[in-house]
Amino acid sequence: MAEKFEPPACPAITSTKSVELRTLESRFGDGYTQRSCDGLNTTGVTFNAIWPGLTLDEADRIESFFLSLRGFHAFEWKLPRDKEARLYRCKTWTRTGAGGGHDTINATIERVFDL
Repeated sequence: MAEKFEPPACPAITSTKSVELRTLESRFGDGYTQRSCDGLNTTGVTFNAIWPGLTLDEADRIESFFLSLRGFHAFEWKLPRDKEARLYRCKTWTRTGAGGGHDTINATIERVFDL
């Protein structure tokens, strides 16, 4: 069972969600193409989450969670504005000092399909 990700704050409204649909395409010499989906789970989702102005303790909690999963274990999380939780992983993030005992975390969170 995947761990549940419960960050101490919601990501900023400026966070972005990117969707990429995987397809297979064959092009024929007369200009026609044949298209189909590439497997069962063809919808790739990447969420670039930004948590600005976190206290050092809050930033430590998020970073510790990502480190504990080592970039390949999935976690359960509900993206902002999504209706249900899904499985994700995070293998890339940056932590920037914001001054006054606060930090900002920018994380790239990818949807995964596990058994």
